[in-house]
Amino acid sequence: MRKSEIPRTIKILVAGGFINSLGNALMWPLNSLFMHNVLGRTLTEAGIIIALQSGMNLLGQFVSGFLADFLGARKMMLLGLTGSALIMTLIGLFPIWPVYAPGIILFGLMNGFVLVPLNTLVQTIWPQGGRRGFNYLYVFNNAGNAVGTALGGLVAQISFRWVFLGNSVSFIIYFIVVVFAIRAPVKVQKMPEKHKDLSAVLHAPGSPALLALGMGILFVWGGYSQWTTIVPVIMTRQGFSLPLYSFLWTLNGIFIVTLQPLTNWIIRVWACSFRRQFYLACLLIACSFLALRGNLPYAAYLLGMLSLTLGEMLILPAVPAAAAFLAPQGWAGTYQGIVGGAGSGGRILGPVLGGIVFDRSHGSQIWLLALVFVSAGLLAFIFYGLSENRLRRTRDSSLNI
Repeated sequence: MRKSEIPRTIKILVAGGFINSLGNALMWPLNSLFMHNVLGRTLTEAGIIIALQSGMNLLGQFVSGFLADFLGARKMMLLGLTGSALIMTLIGLFPIWPVYAPGIILFGLMNGFVLVPLNTLVQTIWPQGGRRGFNYLYVFNNAGNAVGTALGGLVAQISFRWVFLGNSVSFIIYFIVVVFAIRAPVKVQKMPEKHKDLSAVLHAPGSPALLALGMGILFVWGGYSQWTTIVPVIMTRQGFSLPLYSFLWTLNGIFIVTLQPLTNWIIRVWACSFRRQFYLACLLIACSFLALRGNLPYAAYLLGMLSLTLGEMLILPAVPAAAAFLAPQGWAGTYQGIVGGAGSGGRILGPVLGGIVFDRSHGSQIWLLALVFVSAGLLAFIFYGLSENRLRRTRDSSLNI
């Protein structure tokens, strides 16, 4: 197989990921609405449940990555798909608070067992693909999200039961895809005995770069999350309708699919290294927050979303690819789990600090908080670039001996 050819297994996994993302997107935009309007819970209770779910998702990504190196990524992914399908089926059959609340929190844990092993499988099956394999996952997952969010409201109008059961069906389909796409376990690189203690991650040659990479994506997600949590409140205060805010995310999905040639050109011509992709992404994401300064017209939000999406397209596929480069033999899953968990940490930290700043400043300082987050991420990525350079020189010198 030529390097440019995409392995059939990768194509099948990506297609399954599209279906799974579509199913997930039926549900995740409607969780707060379901808890408040259907189950009669307060928005405070809904916020606590979503925060606990995110925390369990973070834990699931850490744990599944580490276990994938011992037991295999395929087994961990099948475990996550099975658990997620069972939980969604249970909630769909019994959509009541005593079932939903613990179920949706546990769902966060099980769903964390899907993405990290999936990234590990892509890295293991197609190591020569580099960033491309992760980019295919990213594009098709977002395409699934775009379709799912468009259908979610329509399905919920019929019954919320079908939202949860539809999500369960997507997990079952993906389970079948994984079983038949990877009939035999992928050959796993054995972890050296001296690395079987998790603390060995801290002493690996790539650990400084890994730490910087994790901190970078944590801070970037902290800033990015202001667009998903605080921006809709700011826009409605300025007189924009919720459909106008939702349309921004429809554009996000359209941009991700249609602007791939542009980002590929940027990467080929200028941002050929991971660190350059990170630097440019931080600049673009920072520029997107200029739309939050003052009472600007809707066109400013459209331009802000374009800038945000271009930054996202550069950074999100590059982070797992960079982790794959840093990972020593036997640590592929653990490294993916660390950067995946760091991103989840940013999605928890960002809304919390954003809410505090919004309440104290009435929204006028949110853009400044977002810039602080992204600037901290840029500093972390600069340190990552320096550490990665040292690691490359170390590896090159060891090969020449």
